[in-house]
Amino acid sequence: MQLGIFRAPDLPPGGRVIERTAVRGVLFRGPELLLLSSRHGDYKFPGGGVEPGESFEAALRREFREECGYDAVAVGAELVTTREEVAAIDAEYDVFGMTSHYFECTGGTPHSEQQLEGYEAELELTPQWVTVAVALAANQSVLESGVGVMRWLVRETAVLEWLSERSR
Repeated sequence: MQLGIFRAPDLPPGGRVIERTAVRGVLFRGPELLLLSSRHGDYKFPGGGVEPGESFEAALRREFREECGYDAVAVGAELVTTREEVAAIDAEYDVFGMTSHYFECTGGTPHSEQQLEGYEAELELTPQWVTVAVALAANQSVLESGVGVMRWLVRETAVLEWLSERSR
């Protein structure tokens, strides 16, 4: 199911597009969901870009190890996809387009320390178990404040809203 297309309002029509495919994990433990909190108070789903030649499942397991320090995560059915289009940083392109595939996950055990990329460490991404309602309220608060709003915040908030609606 395609949840939505999030397109920055200032993008020129057409233009040169660089594409990225990402995977994200939806891992529940009872009523709580494993998410990454940032120093700004928002939450994002574990996941990231799929490397060339890597399967979605392998990429998501790698991302859980790197971002959460979790191993033995079982990747299940795809739940939802999102599409984002924002201004490209690379001067060769006009638009950065990313399709994110969210998968239901189970299992997982803390296994090692996080192996964060520079920007992830700077944001102090920390795995936390929280309810959908808590994460959704936090993300909405950060969006409303306008302080520390990361590119992923609109996308992740939309997925949390979708999960909240599904659980009713």
